[in-house]
Amino acid sequence: MAEVEIKNDGKTVKLPDGAGLVELDGKCSILFACKAGSCGSCKCKVLEGMENLEPPNDIEQAGLATFGTDPSERLLCVAKIKKGKIKVEY
Repeated sequence: MAEVEIKNDGKTVKLPDGAGLVELDGKCSILFACKAGSCGSCKCKVLEGMENLEPPNDIEQAGLATFGTDPSERLLCVAKIKKGKIKVEY
């Protein structure tokens, strides 16, 4: 099981290895509006564990380019966790 620590909520959510981080919807206070990588509501800064995420796919790359993000930010609605633990802040 993978773990996602949400700094703002002060809690950790367990997800299956390989899960899409959209599965956090309803389990934390991160807003998942479009769930398609186009609105930026789920943009978070990855504080720890970036190596435990799959590289951004084409949809996420386009969304990140649109929102002018820095390399530590990801769109959680389309990002996937490989395994291990990440820590995010929104």
